[in-house]
Amino acid sequence: MSHRARKSSAQWQQIIKQQRSSGLSQRAYCQGNELNPVTFSNWKRRLGIDSSGNPKPEPWLELPLPAAKQSPGRNQGWDIELDLGNGICLRLNQMG
Repeated sequence: MSHRARKSSAQWQQIIKQQRSSGLSQRAYCQGNELNPVTFSNWKRRLGIDSSGNPKPEPWLELPLPAAKQSPGRNQGWDIELDLGNGICLRLNQMG
């Protein structure tokens, strides 16, 4: 039984890049390089690489918070309300 050394995420990024530039299908590349095609696919997904070889966009949106107005006797903080639909509302607040 042969034991193969685990590859780092940086190594998998390089392997995926090499497969893309080889012109071979993922299956053919894996067969020719003794790679498990399921492991290859898992690493592509794990690294967020889509079928065209590009990183997938981040699944969140960063919004700037407006400057809070300072009221006398009240610390500065923030309030966020997110309507999730189906009657579900997420409310977050922080008072400084």
